[in-house]
Amino acid sequence: MDTYKKFKILAQKIIFISDFTNVQNKTIRILASIILANLSVALDILIIITFSNILIGEISYQNEIILLLIEFIDQYSFFFPIIVVLRFGFLFFERTNLEFLALNVQENLKNNLIRLVFDKKNMSTSDIYYFVNQVSTAVGQFYKSFSYFLNYFFQSIVYSIFLFITKPDLFIIFIFGGLIIIGPTKYFVKKGKEYQHISFTENQNLNKLIERIIDNLFIIKILNTIDNELKRFKDKTKNYINSWKYNNVYGGLNSIFPGMLTILILSIALVAFDLSEQISLEFIAILIRLFQSLGLMNNGIGLVFNSSVYVEELYKFNKASEDINKDSYIVSNKLKNVVEFNNVNFRYFNSDEPIFNDLNLNIRKNIHTVITGPNGSGKSTLLGLIAGIYTPSSGTVSVNTPKIGYVGVTPLVFEGTIRDNLLYGNKKNIEDAYLEQIIKEF
Repeated sequence: MDTYKKFKILAQKIIFISDFTNVQNKTIRILASIILANLSVALDILIIITFSNILIGEISYQNEIILLLIEFIDQYSFFFPIIVVLRFGFLFFERTNLEFLALNVQENLKNNLIRLVFDKKNMSTSDIYYFVNQVSTAVGQFYKSFSYFLNYFFQSIVYSIFLFITKPDLFIIFIFGGLIIIGPTKYFVKKGKEYQHISFTENQNLNKLIERIIDNLFIIKILNTIDNELKRFKDKTKNYINSWKYNNVYGGLNSIFPGMLTILILSIALVAFDLSEQISLEFIAILIRLFQSLGLMNNGIGLVFNSSVYVEELYKFNKASEDINKDSYIVSNKLKNVVEFNNVNFRYFNSDEPIFNDLNLNIRKNIHTVITGPNGSGKSTLLGLIAGIYTPSSGTVSVNTPKIGYVGVTPLVFEGTIRDNLLYGNKKNIEDAYLEQIIKEF
């Protein structure tokens, strides 16, 4: 039941990503890759049997279709290199298709996320970078990993069917031996996801620390606390890298264990029993191919469950967007004051600590108001709420004009010419001469 629930949740995540990213023809492209992958499996089997026929002069299979194909290749030997090229061609198009699909998912996801950043209005700079860059990439990998899992699953079925039809008694022995991988696979996947979650948390902490250092670069230098900040950064980076190392260890074990088990069982069977008359070279080669596919399928499962951590964050991000109250920011020229805060509560997304609790504040018209406070006390957040950059969790922010100028701590200079920067957001057609005159007056 536990496994059923996990796969049900996995299916829900896939459907959510599919709807959220809105990439066209995803199902068709995945099915095309599955077909191409299984065509390559069929040609792989044919190539192995043909090599055995060429090197030994005989094959151990009496299947009519196989015999007809081998006879055809014997008569028209120039087709054999063509089959080899076709097999690698199928593999190339299958993998390229899935890589492009993952990139398309990333592209659409980045565009959707950057749009939601403007709608959400409660995200810190580190969260924006994190979601738009890392989460979108990881979710693209999730989609690709799931597609690879499906490919290798169906490849394993094709190899299994062939081996069962040709050598059912021997194949059943290896299948019973193969059941041993279920327990270790569950353990490796569980541990991999555990360390993936740790790396996810550590990476978030690292991003916040980077933002903190950049925002306070001058004061760090002035107060000569560089060594403290470097030590803190080194510790956070070490924790992040160590979690990734353990994740890679369990992922690697999960990937190579089926292949190792196959060779182990095969070596024990050959040493303990006289199977030389029953096991052919092509059977061994295809059996190894089967367990290689199982290993890659295992790796795909691990990657899917690892990257599902990011899918959960994306789901939480999307769900939280539904709770934004866009009516909490009011523009009215009837206000007595220029700015009015009424029971405002605000906290950044992914943070449990509120910046403001039931804040009530009035800023009067036609005077200069200076707001002071220590670093991190919420001055920039307050300006962001006044400008409408941020939206309160509850309460209202009212202003008496939509014309608000905002000069942040970091100078806002966009890539481009000085003219582009001066006229950014201005939709009027302004001549250079008039612009130069305004600059001189200023």
